[in-house]
Amino acid sequence: MGLAITDFPMLADFLHVWGLAVADFFRPMGIDFPPANWSLGSI
Repeated sequence: MGLAITDFPMLADFLHVWGLAVADFFRPMGIDFPPANWSLGSI
């Protein structure tokens, strides 16, 4: 069986926070990706 990001919750949390922090940096420039409601719960 393959490994999934959900098998490593601390890594998933780190990537989630990092991704949203990067997105927040670019939002004032009009770049809105990923959307603010992006989360692991949506996959």
